[in-house]
Amino acid sequence: MFPRPNPLKVKLDADQSIVGLYVQTASPDVVEIAAAAGYDYVILDQEHGALDFGDTLTMIRAAEASGICPIVRVPDHGATGLRRAVEIGAMGVYVPDVRTAQQARAAIDAVKFRIDGSAGTRGACPTIRATRAQGADWRRFIEWSNANVMVTILVESEEGLANLDAILAEPGIDTIVLGRFDLSHEMGLYGDRYGTTLNTIFEDFVAKAEAAGVPYVARVGSLEPEAARRERAQWEARGARIFNAGSDRELIARVFRQVRSYW
Repeated sequence: MFPRPNPLKVKLDADQSIVGLYVQTASPDVVEIAAAAGYDYVILDQEHGALDFGDTLTMIRAAEASGICPIVRVPDHGATGLRRAVEIGAMGVYVPDVRTAQQARAAIDAVKFRIDGSAGTRGACPTIRATRAQGADWRRFIEWSNANVMVTILVESEEGLANLDAILAEPGIDTIVLGRFDLSHEMGLYGDRYGTTLNTIFEDFVAKAEAAGVPYVARVGSLEPEAARRERAQWEARGARIFNAGSDRELIARVFRQVRSYW
């Protein structure tokens, strides 16, 4: 919440790990439960989830009230959706299916203000929710927003992989994600996101992200608790600091199946 710093950036700057999950159900309760469970952030999924704009706003309010950082995965990389997400208080955006450096640049510029000749195409309005009725101090707000609102780029296609070096060279990418499931589908592997092929691609993806100095998001594939802890520790030893634990639908389904197996 303006004017506090983005807690995710604070932790990353301190070389601390952060863990979050997707929320695909239109439920502020799930956001509050995730906060109570100790997650650092939630990704409110407008692309694959059942969230409309009003749901997203309510869930951002729940996140702010419960102390968890709200990120919005917009349905596409159109400028309007990106701007609306940050204007209602998202502390970051997930930009899906970025295939070119030009698309990455346009998405970054859509959520950044132009200040003293810097890049940025975000529109100016002093009465948006994100100003917290402090639009009169406009310079302070836009400097805060540019410094704290995060941009995460999702590479989910073979075209995006082919252009990865150029995408990573664009300034302003806070984190980057390899969309394993979409990529496996496009390659005819149909969901085999943790098989040999995708693991090899991810290793190359990580190497390029590290060389470019762009933090990447890692996801632990193991379902058994001790194996998952070991896998996370291995990624942390390699320098990974951002982790995704899956989605609320996925986790709820897993627990439902586990409890049902007792009966």
